[in-house]
Amino acid sequence: MTSVKTLIIGGGITGLTFSRCLQRAGDGDFLVLEAEDAPGGLCRSAIIDGHVLDTGGGHFLCSRHPEVYDFIHEHLPRAAFAEFARVSKVRIGGTEVDYPLETNLWQLPEDEAIDYIIATLRNGESRGEPAPTNYAEWMRWRLGDRIADSYLLPYNRKQWGVPAEAMDLNWLHKIPNVRARDVVRACLLRRSDNALMPSHASFFYPRQGGFGAIIDAIAKPVQPHLVLRTPCTRIDRDGDVLCVNGTYRCARVINTAPWDRILPGMDAPGAVRQAGTLLRHNTLQVALYATDVRTDAHWIYVPDPAVAHHREFFIPNYALDSKPGGMYTETELSRWQPDPRALAVYTNAYAYPIPTIGWKDGISIVLDWARTQGVHGVGRWGQWQYFNGDVCIREAMQLHARLA
Repeated sequence: MTSVKTLIIGGGITGLTFSRCLQRAGDGDFLVLEAEDAPGGLCRSAIIDGHVLDTGGGHFLCSRHPEVYDFIHEHLPRAAFAEFARVSKVRIGGTEVDYPLETNLWQLPEDEAIDYIIATLRNGESRGEPAPTNYAEWMRWRLGDRIADSYLLPYNRKQWGVPAEAMDLNWLHKIPNVRARDVVRACLLRRSDNALMPSHASFFYPRQGGFGAIIDAIAKPVQPHLVLRTPCTRIDRDGDVLCVNGTYRCARVINTAPWDRILPGMDAPGAVRQAGTLLRHNTLQVALYATDVRTDAHWIYVPDPAVAHHREFFIPNYALDSKPGGMYTETELSRWQPDPRALAVYTNAYAYPIPTIGWKDGISIVLDWARTQGVHGVGRWGQWQYFNGDVCIREAMQLHARLA
C-alpha cells in the first residue's frame, strides 16, 4: 500500500497543472494516476509523416487570464510561440464567410445576405416573444430562422451529436454574443466587431511540437510522480483516509477524469448516481489528410449535413514546423465512416461534455457530495464544463489556492 497526501486522477492539462501547483508550493507528496500510456489527455500532439497533428482536436492558446500565460511561459518561454490573428471561416451555400457568420453576412451574395438580414430582424427577441427554454429555441429567438436553419442547427447537431432542443442555455458565454442590431451594424460597416467574440480573436501556437509541446513542458517536472496505464477503478473511504484501487492511501483526491468513470467505483447514494446520469459527453474522430487545398484559414466550420465532419484545420497555417498540405477534420462518432484516404485517425472517447438540460444541477449534486468524501473535481471533466485549456489551467490553480 502506497501512501501520499494527494492523489490526482488524470494526467491531462488540469491534473498536470494541479501537480505543478503543489510542486511550486514545495509539496511533493502526491501521485498522478493516468489511464493512458502517456500524459496529456486531449492536449497531446503527434508527428505523422511530417505533419503536426493535435490528436485531441483543435487546441490554441488564447486567454483572458494573465496568470495562465505566466504559468505556461514559466514552462515554455514566450519565444517558443508564434502569434496569429485568427482566420476562421464558415463554409455555407458554396461560399466561405468569415466567422462568425452572423456578423459577416455582407460577405455573402447580395440577395442572399438580404434574406438573412430580413430573417434576423424578424427574430423572436425583436418581436418581444417569451424567452427561450433550450438552445434550439434560442437560435431562432436571437438570430432568426435563416441563420438557425442554414447554420446553427445543422452545425451544432453535427458537433454535439444531440438535438439542440436537448441542450441548455447556461453555456452560451462560449459563443459570440450577437444581437440583431449587431448584425445590421456589421453589414453597414462591412466589418465584424471582435469584441463580440468570446475568445480567439488572436492566438498563440508553439513553434515546434504542436500544442502538445505545452503539455510536454508542464509534465517534465511531474514525471517522477506519474503512474501510467492506471485508471481509477475504486475509491473507498476509511475515516479520514481514502483508498484508491485498493493500492493507494491518501488524505484527498483531485479528480480530473470523467465522473461516469469514477462514480461507479464509489459508494455514492442513489440521488448522486441519478444526478450522474444527467452528465453526457460526445466522442470525436480526428482524421489527418494530405491535401492540396489552398486557403488562408486556420480552420473552417462546415454545417452542411451532407458532409460528415464539422470542422477542418489547415495545419501549416499555424504549425510552422509542419510540412505543407496537412489538414485534419473533426467528426462526431455517429457520423464517422472509415476513410482509406486518412493518414491517421484518433478516437477521443471523451471529447466534449454536452450541456444538456439538467447538466448543471447534475454536476452540482455530484461535486457537493464528492467534496464531503474528500474528492474534489476540477477541469473539463471534473467540473463537466466545456472548458478550453487555459480555463482548465486557471481552475486547477484556483482549486489549489482554495485547498492550500
